[in-house]
Amino acid sequence: MSDSHTIPLPQRKRLREKLYKKHNLANILTHWFNVGMWLMLLPTGIAIISSPRLGLSPLWWQELFRNLFGSTANLIRFHYTLGLLWTFVLSFNILVGFRRYFVPFATTRMLLDKDDIEWLKIKPLQMLGFYRGRKLPPQDAYNAGQKLYMYVVILGTVSIMLSGIVMTFKTIFPPLLKQIAQPVHWVSVGAIVAGLIIHVYMGAIFPEEKEAFFSMFTGKVSAWYARAHHEKWYRLKIKEELAWEERVEKEMAKEVQHADL
Repeated sequence: MSDSHTIPLPQRKRLREKLYKKHNLANILTHWFNVGMWLMLLPTGIAIISSPRLGLSPLWWQELFRNLFGSTANLIRFHYTLGLLWTFVLSFNILVGFRRYFVPFATTRMLLDKDDIEWLKIKPLQMLGFYRGRKLPPQDAYNAGQKLYMYVVILGTVSIMLSGIVMTFKTIFPPLLKQIAQPVHWVSVGAIVAGLIIHVYMGAIFPEEKEAFFSMFTGKVSAWYARAHHEKWYRLKIKEELAWEERVEKEMAKEVQHADL
């Protein structure tokens, strides 16, 4: 692919106007449901951590949420009720759409290839100011950083759900599991939040990635954006279009032959 400044203006306009579907409705709804749950679970979870030795939850934060919910017991009840709802909805979505959505997505969009490994070697250094003139390897619909974060989110989410269930129904689980559940819960949340900071910055604040943010509402990105950031996926879409055009031409040719007969 040539650099963007070598593309004629009319072609640039066509690329900006042409849209490719990147996210289906199920993915968009699940994404924003997850966002909404985290916006409520994270602050209430932090407020529940009351140990002064950890220093993770300031006293004013704890008092704010205790006053808001009336008591610590109500705060904890709200947190685990919301957590169980979150666990049920996500588990239901995965089970219902496992074969139709999750398996195809996991096998075609989440696996790392050689270009992804090379991207992971170069991109972090570019963000630190090195290798600025070096071209990144072509990426699929999701770049290597996004794929890597998906692994963290999936493993972290499963750990949060399982440890949360143990902590909620602690009377039916052995003491060892209860002791392990809390640190697993906190570490998993911390890992996701650490990546979430970069994810939010890259998606919602970083100028070059603004289109990716809005695609989580519309489900679509422009061909211009796809070409610039997801070149491998863009090439695949072009091949699909050419194959479709070829099929249409063959069908039209057959119709003309039948009409002549």
